[in-house]
Amino acid sequence: MTLIARHGPAWTYIDYHQFLLMKPDQQDYVPEEAGRLLSTTGEGVLVHTGIANGNVAVHIEIHDHQPPLDDADWEEVAEASTKVEHGPLMVRCLTADPPALPMLTPAGPGTYRLRAHARGRDIAYDGCVSRSPEVYLIQIWPAPRAQTDRPVRQRPAPPRTPRRGVATPALFRDR
Repeated sequence: MTLIARHGPAWTYIDYHQFLLMKPDQQDYVPEEAGRLLSTTGEGVLVHTGIANGNVAVHIEIHDHQPPLDDADWEEVAEASTKVEHGPLMVRCLTADPPALPMLTPAGPGTYRLRAHARGRDIAYDGCVSRSPEVYLIQIWPAPRAQTDRPVRQRPAPPRTPRRGVATPALFRDR
């Protein structure tokens, strides 16, 4: 396993409880399953946050093979697969410019596995804060599509407001 690149933290603007790992020009998306740390969209992944609006710290690691799992400092860890048919994946925001992070798919088109680590999602749940204490680490590597997307580690107890999913913003509906 070789670490190709490590970047961050980059303050990433959150709107509607999420940031995206998608192609730069991808517009439409419908989460296949909301309410977890990760939701797949076909050619992308949504990362669901605790805060509704504001900035969170995002770290990126790009690997050439699956990295070992080190979840000691993280409250939640989840994995998902995504297929990139053309164009690179990048960290994107719904209503703001993307953060200063690199493209996530240096190996080009193919199938990738993502592992998201999160800490602090319940500290300011549903809040609007300029800089949240939430922290995310996204690891990505080329890999065949896994049979299932799965939470690897979940804690703490569910938040006061259940995460039942986030409505698709009007900006992306009816296209």
